[in-house]
Amino acid sequence: MQYAPGIAEFIERSNRRMPPDFYQLPVDEQRALYLSLTDEFPYRVPDGVTFVDDTVVHEGRPVPIRVYRPDRPAGRGALLYIRGGGFVVGSLETHHALVAELARNTGLVSIGLDFRMAPEHPFPAAVEDAYAALCGIVADADRLGIDPDRVVVGGESSGANMSVVVAMISRDRGGPALRGTALISPVLDFTRWRHGGADAPLLTGGEMAYYTACYCPEPDQAGHPYVSPLVSGKFHDLPPAYVMGTELDSLLVDSRRYAEHLRDNDIPVELVIEPGLVHSSVRARGLSPRVAEAWLRYCAKARQLAIGG
Repeated sequence: MQYAPGIAEFIERSNRRMPPDFYQLPVDEQRALYLSLTDEFPYRVPDGVTFVDDTVVHEGRPVPIRVYRPDRPAGRGALLYIRGGGFVVGSLETHHALVAELARNTGLVSIGLDFRMAPEHPFPAAVEDAYAALCGIVADADRLGIDPDRVVVGGESSGANMSVVVAMISRDRGGPALRGTALISPVLDFTRWRHGGADAPLLTGGEMAYYTACYCPEPDQAGHPYVSPLVSGKFHDLPPAYVMGTELDSLLVDSRRYAEHLRDNDIPVELVIEPGLVHSSVRARGLSPRVAEAWLRYCAKARQLAIGG
């Protein structure tokens, strides 16, 4: 494999901190290891960004969020960012600095989402929380100081899955109209991971089989359109999308197929495949110049979806 500069070191340090077989440990230990990546690759909240923990409510369902505000706003658009972690690991803390950077780089209010996780809360808990958050944010737009008609949903890996699914649910239920989705390495077909699959750097087949079993434990759930859109989902009337795929990622095929489905339905989509990068490489933005460029490109495209220009 031809890694981009800094990626080989990123893989080695990631595996040293969080071994590839981490998913065989108790869930609490998995989550502690994932959080420890913030020590291995430390980032701080950039100057000019403030944040506050908040809660929005939809149909009686409260959802915790963290709201990041740039001191030099570029408009009233908003970005709802859904973290990755296979629906099993992660928290507002594991992606704290990332969402703060999103706010600084875009000039837009950026919102980190907390949600119930598997295996304690399998499908559809996470996506129902995400949809409730979207509806609550739009309903509270005046209080939050955002334009309810300029909301973009984005995320990486399982968070990108949830972004696509939230757009589908909102379409199907007549919910808020999104300005776009901004996706990084989405996983959109869990059926191919039910019994494992090919290993890739920082994403093994065993890990994916584990996440699949945790999130959709019932045999028929993996093919549900709100779990695996590429298997049974419908793609009409979805919002425009920016899709960042990474060349050395076993999930790259999902990005390509999703972009094809959107094009077939005359929905604007831009697919960019970043060379020499692996899954979860956004965490290497301080280590690899190519990742830093890809991250800034993602932020610019997310801003463009929200406010144009």
